[in-house]
Amino acid sequence: MDTKKLIQKLSSKISGISSNSKHIKPGYAFICLSEKSQEFIPEAIRLGAKFVITKSCSIAKNNKIIICSDPHELYHVLSSKLHNKHPNFIAAVTGTNGKTSVVDFCRQIWNLLAYKAASIGTLGTFVNQQLLYKNSLTTPDALKLHQILSELYDEQVQYLCLEASSHGIDQKRINSIIIKAAAFTNLSHDHLDYHHNMALYFSAKKKLFSHLVACDGYSILNMDTAEYTQLKKITKSSNVITYGTNKGDIQLLNFNSNKEGHHIKIKIYNTIYEKFFPILGQFQIYNLMCAIGIIIASNIKYKDLPIEKLVAPKGRMEKINDFIIIDYSHTPDALKNTLMSLKLHKYSNKIILVFGCGGNRDIQKRKIMGKIASQYTIKTVITDDNPRNEDPSKIRKDILSHCHNAIEVPNRKEAIKYAIEQAISHNYIVLITGKGHEDYQIIGNNIVNFNDEIIAKSIINQLYK
Repeated sequence: MDTKKLIQKLSSKISGISSNSKHIKPGYAFICLSEKSQEFIPEAIRLGAKFVITKSCSIAKNNKIIICSDPHELYHVLSSKLHNKHPNFIAAVTGTNGKTSVVDFCRQIWNLLAYKAASIGTLGTFVNQQLLYKNSLTTPDALKLHQILSELYDEQVQYLCLEASSHGIDQKRINSIIIKAAAFTNLSHDHLDYHHNMALYFSAKKKLFSHLVACDGYSILNMDTAEYTQLKKITKSSNVITYGTNKGDIQLLNFNSNKEGHHIKIKIYNTIYEKFFPILGQFQIYNLMCAIGIIIASNIKYKDLPIEKLVAPKGRMEKINDFIIIDYSHTPDALKNTLMSLKLHKYSNKIILVFGCGGNRDIQKRKIMGKIASQYTIKTVITDDNPRNEDPSKIRKDILSHCHNAIEVPNRKEAIKYAIEQAISHNYIVLITGKGHEDYQIIGNNIVNFNDEIIAKSIINQLYK
C-alpha cells in the first residue's frame, strides 16, 4: 500500500506503535523495520497488534498484515503524530568524530548562559547537567526520539542539540524533526560494515543538509574539510555559518597548549575572543567552534561565551591522574588525533596505548589502527573491546599483524594493569581508548559490567597502598 495512504488509514485506528514485538499492546501497530523482525510477527499478533506493517512477509497470510514499501517512513511519521511536542530550537550534528563533544558543549554553554537545554547522543539524554536517559543508540529510534522530545517540551527545555549518526539519518529516525541547525564536524573511515564504502557513508550524512535542515535554518560547516564545498553547495538552508582556521565566520587565529588545555584566540565575525579552553585535544578546538556556530544559530543574546567553564564530556580525553588518560576514540582518525594531541599538550612522548576493536563491525579499520598505534606509541597493548559474537582472538590478530610494537593481553583489566605498571616503571603516559564512558563489555551475547575509569583507579589504589 502507498505509504501516505497507509499513514492516513492508521492514524485514527491505532492507539500506539512499536518496532519491538515485546512492547506491543492491544490496538497497537507492529512496524517491522528489518527482515529479521518479521520473525516476531506471530508474537506481536498474539499480544494484540491491530496491524502489522512490513515490507515483505513470508509467513501465512493474515488480514492484519499490511505490505508497505517504506516502513521506516511510516514509522517516523506515525511517531511524530503520536508524540508531537518538541523544544523550540533543535540542532543536529553529524560527522565521523566529535559529535558527542559538540552536543555536550552546546548544552553546557546554553546552560551556563541561563537557558534550559538538553543534549541527546552517545552519552545519553541530558537536561542541563542531569542524565535523563541512557541511550542504547547514538540517535534513538524514531519512536523513542519523539517520546523524548515531547518529554523535553514538558520539562520546558528551550534548546536541544542531538547527534545525527549516519545510521540514524539513513533509517529516517530524524526525518519528522524540525531541524533549525545542521552541523558537520568531519569525515573519515568508519561504519563501512553498514555503508560498504566511503561514498555511501558520506551520502547518508549529506542528507542532513540536502533534505532535513529547515529551509530558513542554518548549516554550520567546517571549512578545513574536503567535504566543505560540496556541503555548502547542496544545503537547502538559507544561512551558512563557517568555522575553521581559514577566514570564515568563526576563525581560530592562534592557540597554545599545556597539560590543562589550550589558550585560544578566536575571531567570531568581527569580535576577537582570547580564552582558556580547559579541555585536552586539538580536535576539541574544532568541536568548540562547531558548537559556537550552533549557539549563534540559536539566536540567543550573549555578551561573552563561558568557554573557560566548560568541562570535558565523559570519556573524551578524560584525565584520570597525571599519567593516565581515557578516550572513546575508536576510529583510525580519532586514534591518530588523540595520540598526536598528547604530544601537543607537552605530555611525555613515551605513550603506552591500550586498545582493541569491536566485533561484528568494520574490519577494515583494524589494520589501519594497528599501523597508527605502531607509529605514535612506544608500546601498544592489544586487548578486547566489545568482541560481541566474533572470535576475540581473530580481532586481536587483525590488529597485531600491523602493529610491530604490540603485545597481546586478552583480558582488558589485565591489559590496563600491565600498562599502568609499565608506565610507573618507565615514566610512560597511559592512553586507554575505545570505550571511553562505557560501563559495560559485550562478550558473545552477554553484557558484563566494565568501566575503564573504575578499573584504572582501582589498580592505582592497589599499587599505591
